[in-house]
Amino acid sequence: MRPNRFHDFFNLMTRSRSMELVFQLLCALLPAVALTGCSDKEPFSAPASIEWHTVATPVGNVSVAVVRPESEGAASHPVVFGLPWGSGTRDLAESFIQSYWLTEPAARDYYVVVPSIRGTLLEADANDVLPALFDWMQTELSMDADQVALVGASNGGRGLFFSAVAQPDRFQALMGMPAMYQGDPTNLTVLAGKPVWLMVGEFDDEWRDATDATAAALESQGITAVVDVVASQGHVMSLDAVQLMDWIDEALGR
Repeated sequence: MRPNRFHDFFNLMTRSRSMELVFQLLCALLPAVALTGCSDKEPFSAPASIEWHTVATPVGNVSVAVVRPESEGAASHPVVFGLPWGSGTRDLAESFIQSYWLTEPAARDYYVVVPSIRGTLLEADANDVLPALFDWMQTELSMDADQVALVGASNGGRGLFFSAVAQPDRFQALMGMPAMYQGDPTNLTVLAGKPVWLMVGEFDDEWRDATDATAAALESQGITAVVDVVASQGHVMSLDAVQLMDWIDEALGR
């Protein structure tokens, strides 16, 4: 989990600024670098392995990114269902996939499904959005509905708990990178028996406190989360995709 020089710079900035502001600053400061989504004039060019679909929900259409398993076929496949950081735009959803989920899940025959949605909106909309997305997934993908890992980062980490509490039967494991829950702890009882892994950067002070509070809230309801403080990292962490998927495999009993 050793960050490269770019991540050192990026993490330093994220100690005191939001993901959206950092992204804007990088676009302004590094015009020679081809940063995803910096241009307002040219359309985003997605890697061929990421597909975009539009799904109708009761609160409006949602753009959904899908990465298919390498050996997609008639058999049912597990799913990494991800909630992106920041405002959850298409560009940020793609950067979330590219950071962790672009190749390793597909090599292990997982689907990756990431809706372009701001995670905090799921506090009000989870019970409308998630059933529509899962209905679409079960119609369009050869998915195993009993093997779905929910992952989220930053605002997506907030949305992770809104989603899991609202629709607990849809998810068998939770991974926050980072994530937080600030509601009534008794609402977390519906997560009993689900593996939970919470990661947070060493330098991400606000989210370290929130992660500790979230772990304590889970513990108060008899749910023990694995909590890892990732050394030399800030809010946006450089993580090993193999380790992430090893944990998901184990959590899903694969």
